[in-house]
Amino acid sequence: MLFLLVIFISFLFVWFATLLSKYLRKFSNNDRLRFAYGIGFISIGAMHILFPSFFEHMFSSISNSTYEIVNIAGFVIVVCGVGLLIRRVHKEAAIILIVLMVSFIPLSIIMLTSYVPGPLGIEFEPVLGYLRILAFSILIWFLFKACELSPRRKYNKTKYDQNI
Repeated sequence: MLFLLVIFISFLFVWFATLLSKYLRKFSNNDRLRFAYGIGFISIGAMHILFPSFFEHMFSSISNSTYEIVNIAGFVIVVCGVGLLIRRVHKEAAIILIVLMVSFIPLSIIMLTSYVPGPLGIEFEPVLGYLRILAFSILIWFLFKACELSPRRKYNKTKYDQNI
């Protein structure tokens, strides 16, 4: 949920910056979305490092050393967020982030099956669990589209040659 909010705000920031900058108007919508993802993941990774107690409840069902896992995940998220901003390595960074987000979906399911108290309390945790699963799925799909990771992408832009 926090990912979606931060990426939406960073997309609005990038969109507003394109109105003011002639340089950013040259980029496509996928590049702007990729920039928004990069800014969003850098800020979320920094939050993992600066406020690990807010994220530790996700890992408490599988490990006892939650602070170390949260800090390592935050560092990986920051590095991949910077990688999304660099055109040469953005696809590799997107693949690592997709693998990381896919690994959080089973964690959310484990949190739903065995109650793990979250930061908001007892009454909100089941709803947040289902929303977290949906949010990670939506984030994965948009990251897949923004970084153009489809193997059939090159066939969508050109017509098939019918000459035999």
